Amino acid sequence: MAIEIQTPKIQPTKKSAPTGFRQSVKPKEMTFFLSQLAMMLEVGIPLSQSMETIAKQVTNPVFSRTIAAMKTDIDEGQQLSVAMGHHPKVFKAVFVNMVRSGESGGFLTDVIGTIIKIQEKQQAIRTEIRTAITYPAVLLSMALVVTVFILVLVVPKFAIIFENNLDLLPLTTQWMMGLSSIMISHGWAFLLLGLVGATALKRYLSSNRGALFVDWILINTPVLSDVTSKLYTGLFFQTMGSVLKSRVPLVEALDIAGATISNRYYSRFVKTIQTQVEGGGNFALGFAANPHVQDSIKQMIHVGETVGKLPAVMLRLADFYESEIEHDLKRFTSLIEPVALVLMGGVVWVIVSSIILPMFKIASTVR
Repeated sequence: MAIEIQTPKIQPTKKSAPTGFRQSVKPKEMTFFLSQLAMMLEVGIPLSQSMETIAKQVTNPVFSRTIAAMKTDIDEGQQLSVAMGHHPKVFKAVFVNMVRSGESGGFLTDVIGTIIKIQEKQQAIRTEIRTAITYPAVLLSMALVVTVFILVLVVPKFAIIFENNLDLLPLTTQWMMGLSSIMISHGWAFLLLGLVGATALKRYLSSNRGALFVDWILINTPVLSDVTSKLYTGLFFQTMGSVLKSRVPLVEALDIAGATISNRYYSRFVKTIQTQVEGGGNFALGFAANPHVQDSIKQMIHVGETVGKLPAVMLRLADFYESEIEHDLKRFTSLIEPVALVLMGGVVWVIVSSIILPMFKIASTVR
């Protein structure tokens, strides 16, 4: 039976590690820190001594100074969660609250292990997504660079030959000559417009309205919604299963799992489940309202809650969704690569048909 623990949320303070560098800690560095900390605590090394040892092993100067500052807080009698909360740019609030739960319930090492698993799962998914989009992104970037190079440096040289034979040129050649002339004479305007557009787009996406719009696109677009739903559902199951396995109460586990999901629409769905559970309802009934999950998955959650095996069922489903996401990303890559190659082929065809073929046509006319 799970022990009911009331743990207040950590509100990060303004205190932070003194540093002149931009505070940036890579996921691998965070995983190393947590792994070392969990191992040292398991063998009985005091927390303060563990922090001192890890601070010397960390190569990132920012992270090393942060850990040293945390050691000072711990030496002053503060808990690990409070010391972590002093550095919100390094430690996510959701992980701080998980550590707080572990400290209150006496299972800190288990909670740290859970955080490590969540970090590793998230990093693995990021790597898969990055791998899936890298190749097509490189192809499309090359196509753009080649097109600009042709328009700015190649077409003007041929324009001298073509300008006296405009009636023999196909429309694509005339269009490219006109576009080339505009880019050369107003290139600064194109560059300025691109910079302004990129800046405006970045500011919009970083705003609340822009982030909400992106979240809506991901959860409602037919092509993306399936993968997005699997991604967030798998992350939700992984977090919930791991946290519940660490004996964190269900309501608090829902609060933690919801905080790990960046999509606001899916996070609202988790909040709805939490509200229902707080009102005395069961988890399976609230989860059944998810329109993006198969009925068989909902039934498994219902059975898992009924027999008291909800954490194990969630972890098993998390592995299932991870394999599904990997399969979908591979299928996406197999579909997008031919499209990117076709686009590259289209660029080559436009160049050949607009420059090379007209040259042969003009040469044959002169003869």
